[in-house]
Amino acid sequence: MLGSRHTMVEFSVEERLRSAETVCRGLLPPFRHPALEARVHRVFASEAVPGIICAAKGPLPRGYLQLGVSFPFRDDGSRVRASFALPPKRIGKAHSPYEVFGRLQGDAFEGAAALNSLRALCESHGVEVGLFGSAALQILTGLPYLETNSDVDAVVRPTSYAKLRLVHAGLCDLRDEYKRKFDVEVTLPNGAGVKLNELMSSKTTVLGRGIDGVRLLDWAATVRALDQSESSSVSDELITNEES
Repeated sequence: MLGSRHTMVEFSVEERLRSAETVCRGLLPPFRHPALEARVHRVFASEAVPGIICAAKGPLPRGYLQLGVSFPFRDDGSRVRASFALPPKRIGKAHSPYEVFGRLQGDAFEGAAALNSLRALCESHGVEVGLFGSAALQILTGLPYLETNSDVDAVVRPTSYAKLRLVHAGLCDLRDEYKRKFDVEVTLPNGAGVKLNELMSSKTTVLGRGIDGVRLLDWAATVRALDQSESSSVSDELITNEES
């Protein structure tokens, strides 16, 4: 699971204290000023803010994993984020997007109704759904990540393109009902992620996002792979060329 995008990982109390300074050094450039660095250090050391497995931003020490951190506050209107790397032995329990969504019980917080409706929509069409982004962070930590205007970031594992089309149609109703954007990524059998809206478009190619970067995939081959996903994996037929 530690090799999968969107996986969230916990840190021990000792590790949070140990890594707080490293996280501060990994703040994105707009957030590097003393007052904010002090706040980030304090919050990371004291709160159960998770790390998020993501694609490497550059060369990493052998065996290390790239982690992103998103904080439950903003600076000058932008969500405060940082990036750093750790070896697996310093990382605690991991949670997939599907496990995180499974933790949501009832209307636990404002915005939960939209998440429950998304789950009901996907389940009605036999499509497994998970969460990442602000909604997942809110569920996992209880901290105020999901805001009134936050998008709902979701990932789905369909077993056919037809089921995916039904979910896509239902999302239009959810968007109108809850006044939220639902940004859904489709997980292919090989683990790559493709935006649902791209799959529903008339494009001949789509972008496949993986832990090792981004690739351009053939649309028709991607759809065939989804229809065969219960019994096979994606072949090299999917790949048309690589993006830098």
